[in-house]
Amino acid sequence: MTTFSQIILACPHCGIRMGAYELMSYTIHSTTVYSDGMTVTEPWMNNDKAIAICPKCQKAFWQEDARIETEERIGDNLPFAGDTYDLPFALSETFREELIQFYVDLLKDGFANTTDRKIYLRLRIWWGINDFVRYREPIWKLFPQFTSLRRAKILLASRRNSRLVFAEFKTLFRENLEKLIAIFKPEHEGEQIMLAEMYRELGEMGKAHEALKGVEIKNCRRITKAIAGNKKRVVKL
Repeated sequence: MTTFSQIILACPHCGIRMGAYELMSYTIHSTTVYSDGMTVTEPWMNNDKAIAICPKCQKAFWQEDARIETEERIGDNLPFAGDTYDLPFALSETFREELIQFYVDLLKDGFANTTDRKIYLRLRIWWGINDFVRYREPIWKLFPQFTSLRRAKILLASRRNSRLVFAEFKTLFRENLEKLIAIFKPEHEGEQIMLAEMYRELGEMGKAHEALKGVEIKNCRRITKAIAGNKKRVVKL
């Protein structure tokens, strides 16, 4: 069961008031966790609710900055705030690529005015690029889906295209992780593991191993195995 509370926001760009929903509780049936920290739940929930999109001027803003205290209730006269899935390119075939560029542009424009917010955006750039190889199954696991020659060609072409797009982001992938590492200061074991994962995906296995010093092996077994195997791709935990 999912429950929400209603809140009111004021766009910092054009001043329009709008309604929004704030998640209160959420029933999760299953969760898949990846080594880069990305979590996919069933049912699915958008993991980027911190950023809202104004329904009038279409500009992005931080929801926590726009929240206003008022007794006013959300009525039919108030529009609702959008999110990244309401951006103009949301229905485009290149949505994932354009969403990555959207986050890059926000960073360039100074949208993230704190270190935590810069980390927030850089994590989503990292996750977005990894999405092109995150769900990549070994070819033999695809065999049951090869119900016809045409179907097999479509699946193999999609697999190949995702790999090529991932390769196109190679420079941004490295640059983003390097800048993320520069501002990421681990404060607990979970963040140590995250730092190690950043180094691993950069191919810097020595630094990845060093970052795991003091971490209980049972908590990072899959990552240490990937480091030992000199594997750089994101893995399912």
